[in-house]
Amino acid sequence: METATLRRWLAARGCTFHRHKRAVGKVHGIASVTVRRGSRSTELPAVGSRKRLDPNVVRKIVDDLALPWASLPGPSRRV
Repeated sequence: METATLRRWLAARGCTFHRHKRAVGKVHGIASVTVRRGSRSTELPAVGSRKRLDPNVVRKIVDDLALPWASLPGPSRRV
């Protein structure tokens, strides 16, 4: 699943996004976006909008936010 597709799907379900800034001059892993839904939150890798996400990452995000992963867009075999 592409990052942009997942973000649209999450936003349609009431999730909000908070982008983190990288520390200047230091490498601290990959940039990320905090996704919040009510009292739940998780991290989404801040990669390009057309990048394909690992199905395990998508599954973890959906599970952390207590969303039904079976309703993800596309074929069910993706996740």
